[in-house]
Amino acid sequence: MSVTEFLKLKTNYIRIGIRTILFFGILLLLVFIEILAFFLIYGSGATSSRIAELWYVDLILNYLPILLVGGFLVYVITKEYKKQEYVKFKTNLITLLILIFLFSIRNQLDQLIF
Repeated sequence: MSVTEFLKLKTNYIRIGIRTILFFGILLLLVFIEILAFFLIYGSGATSSRIAELWYVDLILNYLPILLVGGFLVYVITKEYKKQEYVKFKTNLITLLILIFLFSIRNQLDQLIF
């Protein structure tokens, strides 16, 4: 499929909006669950602050939610592309791009909300 054919496809904007809100809510929920689980496992002492400074713990806490949700969306996108359901493919691809953008600015969004 060429780029011009892709751009001519029908786009379901309502589905993009609903799925973006749903998946961004799931991302925020996963971040909250990770923080809660870390606090319940390690507590709030000096040991937990040393553990939180480890590079792989920081990587897990910051990027695991987007990897889970993004991985699911990539799976759905490839499945729909193979079935040649191009409208759903385009809708989910745009949703994934919006989620990656929102995830990259989530710290600024958190400061606005809280």
